[in-house]
Amino acid sequence: MKNKKNLSRLIERNLPKALVALMQKVATRAARRNQELYLVGGVVRDLLLGLPNLDLDFVVEGDAIGLAKEFAEAVDGKLTIHPMFNTATVKLDKWKVDFAMARTETYAKPGALPTVKPGTLKTDLFRRDFTINAMVINLGKAKYGELIDMYDGLDDLKNKLIRVLHERSFTDDATRIWRAIRYEQRLGFRIEPNTLKILKRDVALLKTVGGYRLRRELELVLKEKEPEKALRRADKLGALKELHPALKAGKWLERKFQEARESGKITPDTYLGLLTCRLNEDEITQITKYLRFSKEQVRRISE
Repeated sequence: MKNKKNLSRLIERNLPKALVALMQKVATRAARRNQELYLVGGVVRDLLLGLPNLDLDFVVEGDAIGLAKEFAEAVDGKLTIHPMFNTATVKLDKWKVDFAMARTETYAKPGALPTVKPGTLKTDLFRRDFTINAMVINLGKAKYGELIDMYDGLDDLKNKLIRVLHERSFTDDATRIWRAIRYEQRLGFRIEPNTLKILKRDVALLKTVGGYRLRRELELVLKEKEPEKALRRADKLGALKELHPALKAGKWLERKFQEARESGKITPDTYLGLLTCRLNEDEITQITKYLRFSKEQVRRISE
């Protein structure tokens, strides 16, 4: 771990006071349970980049669901438990807080959901998608604000690189291909050369992922500020045609997306309609069934 940094001042400066107080409530309960609590993922990345992100993701070594239950009762939050993955979510009026047990994951085959076992913080971070999302902040009283960066995510953040943590990353979960593209375009980064080589090797494995999971990745792209950038990159890398061979993202689509934004009447479904509007009826039927779009989405695409 090359990078030792304390982010306590950054937390106090960049996060709302109410959210910081919420984090401290969770940390207090974790300490009573003799558990170390860590803030993990996108919020850590965006704190370091100075970008807004109010999604709280916690990881603990041990019983995350028990901690989530105790916290939900204390704040009268709505608790949702996912026992298969030893995770839980607590929803409040303004915030959503995710709890996860530090774990290891194994995949029976490409595209399969993982088999989860308890692990250490190190193994938990190694299973994550990219190094820039594999940093944590210690929220314990003695080490509050300490950045833990076991896989040089801070260096990649400074060098503006999207890098996987291991060679089988896209094989295990090909949806990470879409995430790599989305982060690259949103942040103005570039996919690290070896990661790009692995991505091109494994892009056909997107076929191993269920259509509903691919639809979710596409919907996340369409929520970006300028989704046409990610779509053009996905087209160039061969990821877009894995949704349907007829999909294209050239200059025409870029112009239409820009015109739609200028009109002031834009939603992700507007983008979705533009992306699919040059498909014929059979092609639209194929893609809507494969990606399992809702009836409302199908209606808007048809319009």
